[in-house]
Amino acid sequence: MNETYDLICERIPFTRKDEFMKLITRTIYTSSDTSKSTYAIHDNVLFKLSEFLKGFSPFNNELGKGNSYEAAVQALMIVFEELGVDIEKEECFILFHIKDLGKFRMREEKLYKELTELWHKHKDYKLTDNEFSRALKNMMRIGVIDYRRANLQIKPSFLIRYRTRKLNERF
Repeated sequence: MNETYDLICERIPFTRKDEFMKLITRTIYTSSDTSKSTYAIHDNVLFKLSEFLKGFSPFNNELGKGNSYEAAVQALMIVFEELGVDIEKEECFILFHIKDLGKFRMREEKLYKELTELWHKHKDYKLTDNEFSRALKNMMRIGVIDYRRANLQIKPSFLIRYRTRKLNERF
């Protein structure tokens, strides 16, 4: 894990790397889950996403005042890449937007409407209606959000399982 922490801190564009290191060591660590696959190379990793997003506030303006979304998306992308999670920058933008809402009842259309207002300022993260639906489904598949019966929330934490092929499988 220490190597992963170092790689994340090397890539992060923030000046207060030591504080960021404390945040990631507090929120990302090896899980004591006993269901580790016998043929996996790495241990399972627990990522406390909601705690990470709550502790991210000191770094909101690291890339300049008013660039909190940019800073958060960059940080989330680097963390997810180093953990081996396949997620897009637009999905990280959505995660950061819904971080403070907790568990709430919201239709997909209402959230999309909120985000379209933000996308006027942040054009790099703009999604069409279909792309937005696919992004929500991908985040559900990864395990970072729960979205069921119009209830949408960030999962407090999620387990990343690293699986490899069985030795007797063909390539």
